[in-house]
Amino acid sequence: MFNLSDILKKNKEEKAKEARMVNDPGPKEIPPPKKEPIQEVNIASVLNKDVPEEKIEDSHILYEEVLAKIKQIYSADLGKSFSIDPGIESLLERINAILARNRVRKELLRQCLYDYPIPEDYLFYHVLNSSIISLDLGMGLGYDKPQLIELGNASLLHDIGITKYMDIINMPKKLSAEEFKIIKEHPAVGSDILSNYCKGLGQKVLETVRQEHERCDGSGYPSGLKGNEINEYAQILAVADVYEAMIHDRPYRKKNTPLQAINVILNNKGEFNSRIIKVLIERVGIFPVGIKVSLNTKEIGVVIEENEALPLRPVVNIIQDAFGKPLKEVKKIDLAGNPVLYIEDCLEYLKEG
Repeated sequence: MFNLSDILKKNKEEKAKEARMVNDPGPKEIPPPKKEPIQEVNIASVLNKDVPEEKIEDSHILYEEVLAKIKQIYSADLGKSFSIDPGIESLLERINAILARNRVRKELLRQCLYDYPIPEDYLFYHVLNSSIISLDLGMGLGYDKPQLIELGNASLLHDIGITKYMDIINMPKKLSAEEFKIIKEHPAVGSDILSNYCKGLGQKVLETVRQEHERCDGSGYPSGLKGNEINEYAQILAVADVYEAMIHDRPYRKKNTPLQAINVILNNKGEFNSRIIKVLIERVGIFPVGIKVSLNTKEIGVVIEENEALPLRPVVNIIQDAFGKPLKEVKKIDLAGNPVLYIEDCLEYLKEG
């Protein structure tokens, strides 16, 4: 287990306070005020205007539509005229509409955690997944519609510069110091490409593409910016980009579990905005729905429901006993109500939770 107290302490205190209010409501004639999710309702009402209701199956269709658009953009000849299809904004609006509806939102986020169906297309999947996670984080930070569209444009285009170096990044080995030095040019190259060919994107989008690999402690590139010198869109994208990359295979390494990815981010938290890490943990989760886990009892289960107040203690369906024997009937356990039980490790991610 690892220590999350520095990120989650305040959040847990707030949740405990809310729980005390519910358990001890006071005089019957003065019930405790109901805490309404004002932020989410307001965002949804804005984003859903003139956008059709999205269903679970629609999230899969939309995922493929945006993926196709990313392939088209990232496969363009950068030596010739390069432009962004204006239809991308309508796709971003549909993504935001889904992320504003919790049930469909969870399904779209789950798609970001699956293995890439076509491994050689990993750049396209990485860009799409990073964009979805970035938009979800932006929504968690209370962004309005124009901000989410700006963030979406930046995240969808953030790796356009890497297309000039595909021969290097596709090598099935860890990059040498010299190769990595060359690759570190891609944020500036990408920003320059977009500046030359896409005049309507706006300065903040270009700035975000250039700054996405900057780090809060100054250890990033290309300019070694620190803290508030880095715009918040780039700080969001930095967290989403690193998390997404770590939980998927690369030509030179195997994937990490979501637990390992969160642990790496926390161990390097000086590089990232702690407020954004907190939102990642709250919204994406440490143990996402569908992840296979092992308990301290050696039983194997699958996470079926997250616990926002206690992210280390989700609801789990036990599918194997301590000896690895499949159970005839699944056993449901809410770890929040079983303090002696806890998750020891993440295993594989399953498409069916």
